[in-house]
Amino acid sequence: MKTTLSTAVAALALLALAGCGGTSDQASPGTTTPAASSAATVPSDSAAPSDPSAPPQSPGPAPTKSRAPEVTVKPGGEVVVPAGFKELPAKQVDVKALPEAYKERRVWASADGKSLQLVAVARDACAGVDAQVVESTDSTVKVSLTPMTSPQGGAEGGKVCAMVLTPRAVEVPLEKAVANRTVVVVEQG
Repeated sequence: MKTTLSTAVAALALLALAGCGGTSDQASPGTTTPAASSAATVPSDSAAPSDPSAPPQSPGPAPTKSRAPEVTVKPGGEVVVPAGFKELPAKQVDVKALPEAYKERRVWASADGKSLQLVAVARDACAGVDAQVVESTDSTVKVSLTPMTSPQGGAEGGKVCAMVLTPRAVEVPLEKAVANRTVVVVEQG
């Protein structure tokens, strides 16, 4: 009886190990493979969807919208503006409510006018800045900048964050183009 039980356990263990064995035919997580009992298989790149009205399926995660290149500030303070963005005229930008720490006070708009980029100030070298439209009328767009005091979940890799004001590029999407509206920029917090 003990021998039969030991043999059965050993057979199940071998069967389980055989199912776990690594082969090049294994699928990555989240994908399916044809059953081993299939008589014939069709390569996945040439298989037609069973429902012609269904959208084609692509392997891997769903594509995401690519981010627009950001305005960057080089260590010497030079501002680099990505192609397709133009600086708004100074008379169209109201930044008088910003603290003195904001040395860069210009605003750039995308070619379609539905995205603004500007340079905000983070409270330390690891933190970011949240930027959002808090008011939008026919004559003005009010953008609120909120410096985050510490990164979400702590510093990456346990690194130490220098307590220095750090310029951070931020992008603010708009529902309708900025056109000739005045952009008012304020800081919260």
